[in-house]
Amino acid sequence: MKQNNLYVFVAASLALFVPAPGRFAFGIILILFLNITMLFGTLFRKLICVLKLGNLQSVLVAMMLVCISMAAKLVLSLYCPIYALTLGFLLYLPALSSFLIGYFFDPSREKISVELAENMSQCLRVSTIAIVLFLLRDMFGYGTITLPAKDSLLCFYLPARKFFMQAGDFIASIPGTLVLVGLLIVFQNHISRKFRIAENLYFNRGAKSEEEK
Repeated sequence: MKQNNLYVFVAASLALFVPAPGRFAFGIILILFLNITMLFGTLFRKLICVLKLGNLQSVLVAMMLVCISMAAKLVLSLYCPIYALTLGFLLYLPALSSFLIGYFFDPSREKISVELAENMSQCLRVSTIAIVLFLLRDMFGYGTITLPAKDSLLCFYLPARKFFMQAGDFIASIPGTLVLVGLLIVFQNHISRKFRIAENLYFNRGAKSEEEK
């Protein structure tokens, strides 16, 4: 993803997780779907480039992502119908999210290894922030930490459950979730900027030392 558009597309992709139930278990499923669609979407876009079907790229990629979402929903329905019923149309949101993050409407110009590394790296950033988001919503909204399990949710109750639920009413709400998403994106963007500055300083010092030699 282009660096100058990173903030906008990360914000757009995270906003897709806001309507989801505030359970960590459901967040894990959506994040897994996001990474799967990103992987196959990147590979399929390169295949379109090899087959010289660039004029149909947007349509073909969109159809492919929908097919992957439908197949993933079918597998989830066989594994645990309750999950598929609860999430419903939300299972299609990771496909849209990966479409935005991966710039699948742009022609494929880089090597497949480069595109995979770049897209999966951006997907990992979104996944990391989304994990924190769902974990906080689960803790403060329900006083629990839930994990996916066969036919149900594996639920761990926190010792200070009442305290978490009383203190986190706002965080567990939709407005609170939007605020939390914004704060997480700002924090992630700040950390990324610090790493880029440190990396540039390191390479500049290395270049100076080479010139002095």
